[in-house]
Amino acid sequence: MNNPEPATNTNPGPGGIQMTIKKLFHPLALSLIIACSSLPGFALAEVVCSGGLNCTQTIRLTPGWNAIHVKVAPVNDATGQVFADFVDGSGAQISSVWTWLAQRAKVDFIQDPDAESMLSAPGWLRYFPPAAPQAFLSNLFAVQANRAYLVKLESSSEATLSITGRPAVPRINWQPGEFSLTGFHVDPANPPVFSDFLAGSPAHAGQSIYRLVGDQWQQVNPSNTVIDSDTAYWVFSDRGSNFVGPMDIDLPQVDRMEFGTVLEQLTLKLENSLDVAHTATLQLLGGAPGIFYANPDPVSEQSWLPLGNGLAIPVGAEGESRVPLGVRRADFEPDDFGQTLEVKSTSGARWLIPVTASAPQLNSLWVGTVTIDQVSQVHNYLRTCTTEPTTLEPIDADGDGTVDVEAEAVIIGSNPGSGSDLCTDAEGFPVSQSSELGAVAANFSFRVIMHRESGQVRLLKDVIQMRADDGRYVLLTDDSLVPNFRGAVLRDGELVGRRMSTMAYDFAGDTFAMAGGLDSVLTADIVLAADAPTNPFRHYYHADHGGDGYEVTRRMEFTFGSVGEGLGANYDVKQGTYREVISGLHKEQIVAAGSFTLRHAAQIDTLNQ
Repeated sequence: MNNPEPATNTNPGPGGIQMTIKKLFHPLALSLIIACSSLPGFALAEVVCSGGLNCTQTIRLTPGWNAIHVKVAPVNDATGQVFADFVDGSGAQISSVWTWLAQRAKVDFIQDPDAESMLSAPGWLRYFPPAAPQAFLSNLFAVQANRAYLVKLESSSEATLSITGRPAVPRINWQPGEFSLTGFHVDPANPPVFSDFLAGSPAHAGQSIYRLVGDQWQQVNPSNTVIDSDTAYWVFSDRGSNFVGPMDIDLPQVDRMEFGTVLEQLTLKLENSLDVAHTATLQLLGGAPGIFYANPDPVSEQSWLPLGNGLAIPVGAEGESRVPLGVRRADFEPDDFGQTLEVKSTSGARWLIPVTASAPQLNSLWVGTVTIDQVSQVHNYLRTCTTEPTTLEPIDADGDGTVDVEAEAVIIGSNPGSGSDLCTDAEGFPVSQSSELGAVAANFSFRVIMHRESGQVRLLKDVIQMRADDGRYVLLTDDSLVPNFRGAVLRDGELVGRRMSTMAYDFAGDTFAMAGGLDSVLTADIVLAADAPTNPFRHYYHADHGGDGYEVTRRMEFTFGSVGEGLGANYDVKQGTYREVISGLHKEQIVAAGSFTLRHAAQIDTLNQ
């Protein structure tokens, strides 16, 4: 095919660049990324994300050249896989795919697609189907998000290209004084015209723009040309710029929101480059639970509210708005969270942001507080004795109306001739009249330390956080290992270990294995031998100091319940009711009850390593 004379639509572009528009379209040439939906009668397409991180971009290809803009990162990005349905020899086929690398060459004028001229021109990467004679010339091996492609469809009818992959946030690196082949992330339901979309960018306002129409690049009128979300355009920038649209979003991790296993909240910054206010709407596509936004009402009891079906955020003219977003890992279904956050603006911009977080079962250190506010009345003795078996009242330790300790039958008054006005049992000890719990005069609190590893929870008396030579943190309960590690915190100019300890309980060894888990009921039956140094009967000020003492048994029981509305509720903050039964200090068992709170202190899954 001979090239006709170029249509000398000589429009001196910005920076003195003269643009020449040629008519020719060679059969082997390729067009820019997705479909030209701005043509008359073309239905607007969009990237659809029904849930999770997989979104599908559907692009309409017309016979001949197509300039498309890819907005998702394909699951399998190999060029042959993305276009697999168009190179299999059946149905509509493509003859080539091309993309422009601005860093390899500068565009001095806009030229209609022509495979032969592009093949010899620097800056073009190309792909030819395996069956094509030019296949050995292919050097375009992957299709990437936020890139423009020229696709040549060899068919007499239209076809549909579907690309499934992870959503990508808009990013453009404009070269000063050059044209860039690119597309824009716009809302298909509210597509803006070029003049409105580019009004906030001094580098692009009033500059030349070309789109592919009928295998030819034609200059558009910015004031009445609607931007198609799937189409790629040649756009001139008279200076360096990172402009992506009238709404820009500053993300903590540049192109995503990644909470990982530790972060509870991240902040989006919405920026408006226009001189008029607009409204941004945030919506989690798929509606998965677990994402919250900060309540703008400072006096509300709820600090965080579920994002739900949408959140409207006003952004002032040439201003910005900050939106703190948080995750509640206890709400995740399943443990790993991956969803797409859609942000739309009334200015016509649209962002699709990947949001990820993880909520593994925390094999780590937990530190908390137990508060005792009830205790059994062991000194409320019986004074009416009987030699018949008597059943004492059952114990309702936590006051919830259910029996925690069943009633027990005892013989009372086996020695009524002792002259005492108190009833005693067979061993001569007074018998309590009631086992019900009563309020304490003042609450009593003590610290508890636990560590979970592979589902096993252990009670700790003390633990030291240190650092290994490779930089990782370690938890030590064996003091003999301390010289093998470095300090974890700086104190008075020296690195020292971070020690956490409690004097609320004692047991033999460094750790004590507990029964149960952190999601239901957790118990520990601690036996303190009569000769243990910390046995209260061996206390220096005890009346029986120096005697044989008595064995003391403590049954500690943690029943986990629902926590309030905080972000860490039921995950790295756990609460519930506490009950303890002490035997050996008194003839009667002493029952104490109250509440507890545990907080995740360090995600280190193994002790002493």
